[in-house]
Amino acid sequence: MEAKSKKPIRIRLVEKLIKDQQDLEHLAVQASLGKVEMEDEFKAAKAELKKSIHELKVELKQELKETEESVLKNLEKIDGQLDEDVAYTKESFLMQKKNIVNAINDAKKSIKNSPQTKRTTQLFNAISQKSKLQLELLEKNASDKKVELTEDYEKSMLAATEKFEEFTSKIKEEKEDASKKVANFKKEVAQSYKHIKKAFKSL
Repeated sequence: MEAKSKKPIRIRLVEKLIKDQQDLEHLAVQASLGKVEMEDEFKAAKAELKKSIHELKVELKQELKETEESVLKNLEKIDGQLDEDVAYTKESFLMQKKNIVNAINDAKKSIKNSPQTKRTTQLFNAISQKSKLQLELLEKNASDKKVELTEDYEKSMLAATEKFEEFTSKIKEEKEDASKKVANFKKEVAQSYKHIKKAFKSL
């Protein structure tokens, strides 16, 4: 029997969230400097999402006691949209963005409604929120809107960083009982991404 060497999913999720914030900050800075190449960034965002969906499927195989067709079917729908040709025009990008976001929302709903996927729901939420923010910023870039790192952006990103550090410390201490841990973890993640979304909205 293969030994389980993976870190607990909450630890892995926190590490992912911190990296996601760093990636989003880098994209925002590049956009503010006018250094975002639309085709390359869109292709990279799709490749990253495809990799994340594959990793999520691995997690689901460990969690699902029986196959849930709606969950797997909706994840395949995302894959299908990501396999479409990279958009080279603003119009085709907007159409692909809409289709990808719709597929993400359908998958999110089926995962949330599944009684078997409680462990991976938060992981998919993190994956989907990062992808949506990437696409929103690329849409703004495609519309030739100037991206500026405003004071509100800086404050919100700092608040997100502080929140990540706060609940990372709490997880390492692991002093709460299991049921409170799950409830509080979901709340902390939601609050952290709320700050990041607010930051991107202010760009």
